Amino acid sequence: MKETRQINRRNFLQHGAIAFGAPAVLGLSSSVFGKESGPLNFGVIGTGGRGTYLLEQALKVPGVRATALCDIDQEALEKAREIAKNHKPETYTYYKKLLERKDLDAVFIATPPYLHKSMTVDTLDAGLNCYTEKPMALTVNDLEAVVKTCREARGILQVGQQLRYHPSLREAMRRIQNGELGKIGFIRSQRYADWDGPGSRLGMRWLWTIEESGDQIVEQSVHELDVLNWVMNDHPVRIAGLGGQNMIFEPEGCNICDHYGLTLEYPGDRRAVFSMIKYAPYGYNMGDRIIDAYGEKGSIDLQLKGPSTIVWRGKEAPKPEEIEDKKVDYALACIKDFFDCIRDSRKPYADAEIGQITALTALLGRKAIYERRVVTWEDLLKEGAPLRPIRG
Repeated sequence: MKETRQINRRNFLQHGAIAFGAPAVLGLSSSVFGKESGPLNFGVIGTGGRGTYLLEQALKVPGVRATALCDIDQEALEKAREIAKNHKPETYTYYKKLLERKDLDAVFIATPPYLHKSMTVDTLDAGLNCYTEKPMALTVNDLEAVVKTCREARGILQVGQQLRYHPSLREAMRRIQNGELGKIGFIRSQRYADWDGPGSRLGMRWLWTIEESGDQIVEQSVHELDVLNWVMNDHPVRIAGLGGQNMIFEPEGCNICDHYGLTLEYPGDRRAVFSMIKYAPYGYNMGDRIIDAYGEKGSIDLQLKGPSTIVWRGKEAPKPEEIEDKKVDYALACIKDFFDCIRDSRKPYADAEIGQITALTALLGRKAIYERRVVTWEDLLKEGAPLRPIRG
């Protein structure tokens, strides 16, 4: 079944979905969705591994209180309650009961991706501020539904594209977009993850199914694809890709791509290549992310750990220049900014439109892989993304 959509690329751009620059300040007073004084009360929906991590980070932010926790897994729920025991949170096994509370200001959503759209929309419809993990949704139509709800909502929405809060990346992007490297014509990027071979404990069973995770490109590679778009200050106009499942077939029901390669074409005859494998040898570059951008005046390698380095072009070029790694916990910075945005009535840096454009980029790449062809942005918006690879 094809997913169809009524929005074309011109309308999409007019809606502002490529807002890659600094966040706008909303024309709303703090009386609308801000809170000028007192603690911000928050809840967490989904207290598994990621939800517990978000909870731990949020508890480091001054002036907030964990008021409510929700999960269908009683063991995970009890673990989270123990972490936040000083706040004496109430616990729930049904998220809509949590959303009925009148004392909540904000909700974190850290459930498997197939639940993100409905829970995000319900949270915003309840008049609450929402932090949802990436990807924001798993289909073209659902992404647009979230953005539409966000535009009409009383609260704000922040998406967990946490690399946008990495201080050295922010500084690198400022310099790139100020034109210091000239036109960026090509990017090389990869993400290689560890695997210890057959029989390895993989955990999080939902991560290994297309139905629940959206596949690896949508659930995990949205981080790297977001950075590619950030460097190019645009989204790709078309993508070619090949990939599949040739090594990892467990746990039972596993049907995700365990490897793939993409070539992305951006406006201005610019390109990027991105590759992913899930089975690099264990202990070898776990979660290794490499992003090298090549411009008219030089190149830059963007690092998450350690300084990013600019290499200038030309025989008389100055020595390579390092961008200081400030060693800031960017995940914590992301969460702190969410609470600051609530208090300041400010639009988050990683807002619904960033969440939409990044997830659409991932869906475009997945569509190219699944359909084994070059797919344009217009194809994706018109046809949607297939839910299964085309076999044969």
